[in-house]
Amino acid sequence: MGVKGRIIAVSGVDGCGKSSIIENVMAGLAKQGRPCRYVWLRYNHYLTKGLLAFCRLAGLTKYEYFDGVRVGYHEFYRSRIISHLFVWFTYIDTLMASAALVYGPALFSDKVIVCDRWVIDIMVDLEVDTGIRFAPGGFYYRLFSALVPKNSKNFIIERDPDLIRQVRMENVHDRNFLKRVGLYRRHGKNGGAEVVENNGEIGRAVGRILGGW
Repeated sequence: MGVKGRIIAVSGVDGCGKSSIIENVMAGLAKQGRPCRYVWLRYNHYLTKGLLAFCRLAGLTKYEYFDGVRVGYHEFYRSRIISHLFVWFTYIDTLMASAALVYGPALFSDKVIVCDRWVIDIMVDLEVDTGIRFAPGGFYYRLFSALVPKNSKNFIIERDPDLIRQVRMENVHDRNFLKRVGLYRRHGKNGGAEVVENNGEIGRAVGRILGGW
């Protein structure tokens, strides 16, 4: 998939510092005279909206509360049919959102498209929610990975789990938190994205991303 503009995708578990890093990366690119366009692509609910409503009525979506902190769970893995339907609906929704918010703007402008979460994050969410393994080389992994243009730059922000818990209280109570951390690490080892550590000064992480520009 050829695009004229550059594409950066920044992924990682909630609380790893993505927002601050992206803000600084965009500021750095602006100083270089590289105009940017910011897009957020984690949840793209078009076809999935009706399925999500059904799952809530069916008891496959649940919430737990801890001193005012809400933690939500999609237990789609309890139904094999729902799990695979959700994966396919999510794929179509992601394709539509990517065409409108990433491919089109990248093709017709010189702006750098900065994606706050994208395909890697969506695959992590799907694996947690459905129990379907997005293994490298597997069908679903290849299907979703093909949504990312080859000339894009993809980064996974990695941070110590204890530091993440300090800034995002829901991660203290989320039963899936460590599983998500492990899934992001697995994606980082797959070679589809560069792992950027964010345990110290944020400027180092920002510099790693800007280093290739």
